[in-house]
Amino acid sequence: MNPSAHLSSAQPVPFDASQIHLVLELLDMRTLAPKETAARFFQLGNEAVFSAGQQEAVEWLFELEDDQIADVLMEFADDEARDIVRDQLAHEARLDYVIA
Repeated sequence: MNPSAHLSSAQPVPFDASQIHLVLELLDMRTLAPKETAARFFQLGNEAVFSAGQQEAVEWLFELEDDQIADVLMEFADDEARDIVRDQLAHEARLDYVIA
């Protein structure tokens, strides 16, 4: 899967560590609180937290199945942000195991 192929603009600037925290927060919120997620995303857009390409990438992430998100996040993250994604995914995997 080539995530960049699904985006109409050029390859977005990779998400940095602070941005990836926000993306993970939005992804966590989207199922349980879709209106609040949309409002938060709109607010971040107004604050220019993400570039136009990054906003498009986040919108695309919202459309993916949960099992596809990790690979795409890794593709769009810078080195420091990839560490955060790995840590978050490991934490979620442990939670899934404990709950199951």
